[in-house]
Amino acid sequence: MRAGWPKEKVLAAYCSAMAHRVVALLERNGVKPEFAITGGIAKNIGVVSRIEKELGLKALKPRHDTQLAGAIGAALFAKTLLEKGKK
Repeated sequence: MRAGWPKEKVLAAYCSAMAHRVVALLERNGVKPEFAITGGIAKNIGVVSRIEKELGLKALKPRHDTQLAGAIGAALFAKTLLEKGKK
């Protein structure tokens, strides 16, 4: 922005860079046609649309708050570790 770039162009570049990074990780680990995006990034339509465009796939549309997925997953993982430790 200091160089005089409009805010919209800076935000588009950010969304593109984030999407490209996510797609690189997905391609390394594999992605199936019916995939979901969770976490805060799923709330950024600019990043989500670019991920879909790079993959040539549409993400499933969330029905619940995407930020809860990580928290719930972490809680379930911690519960499992705790239960294993008691045995």
